[in-house]
Order: sequence, then structure tokens, then C-alpha cells
Amino acid sequence: MPVHEGFFVSEFLGETVRDVGRHPVGKISDFAVATSARAPFPRVTGLLIRNRFETFVLPWEDVAIFQRNAVRTRLVREDLLHRPPGADEIFLARHLLDKQIVDINGVKVVRVNDLKLDVLSGDLVLTAADVGVRGLVRRVFGAGITPRGGRLSDASLPARLIPWDSMQPLHPQLERLETTLPQEKLQRLHPADIAEIMSQVSGTERTGIFRKLDVETAADTLHELEPEMQAEIIEDLPEARASEILEQMPADEAADVLGEIEGEHARDLVQLMEKGAADDVTELLVHDENTAGGLMGTDFVTFPPTLTVHETIQRLRPVARDAEALFYFYVVDEQERILGALSVRDLLAAHDDAVLEMVMAAPVRSVTPDVPADEVAETMSKYDLLALPVTDPEGVLVGIITIDDVVDRLQPQPRRRRRRLR
Repeated sequence: MPVHEGFFVSEFLGETVRDVGRHPVGKISDFAVATSARAPFPRVTGLLIRNRFETFVLPWEDVAIFQRNAVRTRLVREDLLHRPPGADEIFLARHLLDKQIVDINGVKVVRVNDLKLDVLSGDLVLTAADVGVRGLVRRVFGAGITPRGGRLSDASLPARLIPWDSMQPLHPQLERLETTLPQEKLQRLHPADIAEIMSQVSGTERTGIFRKLDVETAADTLHELEPEMQAEIIEDLPEARASEILEQMPADEAADVLGEIEGEHARDLVQLMEKGAADDVTELLVHDENTAGGLMGTDFVTFPPTLTVHETIQRLRPVARDAEALFYFYVVDEQERILGALSVRDLLAAHDDAVLEMVMAAPVRSVTPDVPADEVAETMSKYDLLALPVTDPEGVLVGIITIDDVVDRLQPQPRRRRRRLR
């Protein structure tokens, strides 16, 4: 016997059901599925039949033959049980077709074009959602155009099935379907891909996905989302968890997120953060977003001028592991005033015994926190800088602006308004 390929819901909609004497009972308009029983593959409890006089559920137990163009009952039509739908039943075509699914493998939201059914141990069960072209063609043109109908080759209509046991349990009030997103699979996705999925689902689902992420992945993913979504997610999380995620983010990114949250809640979150991270974020929140102070971050590396190149490399290695961006490092005096700068490339090219004050580039082009963002972009573009230091009026290094900060600022995006903590 050949392996059974299963059935599809669309193939049977409108199919005539006949009794044991081959008299018509009515046409199939849907399939009833019970939502009360938790099982990997939901069981079809009956066929929704429509005839000239009524619409009723024909129990699956009364179906003797279930084949394309041959659906038969085991009784004569006068003895068939006609029952109304149960309170815990949903209908596959009505409630599931055209619903959206979060596809963890494809990293996108897809639409259910058809539903696959199989007979297991005498039961008709829902085994997969068809989200591919084949399901769409089957819905539009009917079963005859599918490979089983012989008009097109199998390769011309690639199947794309998502197994139902990888999806959330059914419930009576369905608005969206979602494949289960195991934590270990989420952690393997790039944060930008996780953000792409989250941007396509509802707020409740978004928060549910975000709660499965570890702190580091959550921080990276939050950065990839739009400002309104960032605020919505942080506000939905317990404050301890939210502050932990904000601590993991670079101070400038955390400040941008907090800038989208109402002042009192933002203050509470900052107070829960570790002191060092809280101080960095608070310092950034006082600057206007359209200035160098609003663009800068506080993650930079400095060394004294008397270090040798060899000593600097030794100190730089452990620092580099946690640095957000390490294009240059800066040479500062005891008061943290900037004396010079050196790229990592130039450091590696220098002689081991040379001291930094002999190989550093000086003077260093810098800006003060009140310089407009447009002027910052012009300066970095004019001098081909990957990073630009920000200093106070006395020359003390207070932050750096990296090229990605400027690119983000120049790209069209929803307007951020960084609120100040009062």
C-alpha cells in the first residue's frame, strides 16, 4: 500500500456526504475540533454539514468512509445524529484559515493557506498548517490543480507545512496562531531577526516572546525595535527585570529607551539599576537629543601617556571583550583631559617599547556636548572619523560618538523625545 499523503481541509469544503444507501445528507462546510482536550494533534470531532434545511454537526464516529469524492456515513440519513456545535469546539476553515503564524524557522509571520488532516488510529486529526504556495493554489483553484490532480508537477508547487505539534494549543477565542518559540531556538536567532518577528505580532505576544530571552539577548533585541515598542515592552516587564536589561545595554541606548517612558516610571527603573550604570544613564538624559551630548555614549577606553605599546596591548585585551565599539582609544592625563588618540591598527603597528605619548595622534578633534547633531555628522564625514570624542569646556573626555550613532540619526525613523529625569 502506498504511504497515505493525508487530506487538506480545502479539498473537502463543499464535498457531498452520502449515507450508507448513497443518499445525499448534505455538503461539508467545515470541520469541528474540540479545544478542551490537550493533544499534539487536535482531533476532529465532527463534520459541519449544511443542507437545504439546516446546518448541523455530524459526529466523526458516524463517518464510515472519508476520501476525496467519497464521504460516506455508516447509517442511513434518518438515523444520523444531528447535533449543534459544542461550546468547546472551533471550526478549522472559519477560525484557522487565513490566520497568521509566527514561523521561527523562516523568521517571519506567515498566513495559513490550508490545513492538513490525517487519519491516526481511526481518528481524523489536524497535523499541519500549509503556509506555502501549494496551499494557496489549492484554496483558489481546487484540488484538481495540485500534484495529486496530475496537472502540475510536484516541484512546481513546493509544499511548506508547519507541524501542528510545534504550535500553541487551540483555544476558543483565536486571534492569531503562534508556533511555540523554545528559548534555546530563540537564543540562536540574531537579535535583528527576533525583533523582526516581534514587530509583526500583537503586544501580548511580543511581551511573551521577550520574556523568554536571556538578559543579554533581550538587551540586544530591544535595541533593534522601534521606540514605541521598546517603551511598551519595558513597561510590561517587572521593574527588576526591566532594570536588569537596561543595565546590560550601552548607556546611550538605555537612555533612549528610558526617554520613551513616563518620568516617574523611568526614575524608578534608574533607581533600581546599579549605581555606575544609573549615573551614566542619568548624565545622558540631561542632554538634548539633537546635540552631541544626546548622541554620545559613555563606553570608551583611556590610557595614561606613559604606558608602552606592549603594556597597552596587555591592558587592552580584557577591555576589548566588553567594548561596544573600539575604533580608537584615547590618551588622557590625570584629570582625564584628552591628550591624544590612537587607532587599534596604529597601536599594533607601533614598536613594543614606544610610549603612547610618542605614537599617539595629537591634537584630537573633538566637540562639546552642546554642538548640534548635524554639525557632528558633518565633522565625522569631513574627516572620515569612525568615532568622535566629546569633551567638556575644560577638555575632560565625557563621551564618544560612534559612526553608527550618526547613521542612526540620519536615517528616517520615528521621532525620539528623550525626557529628562526631574
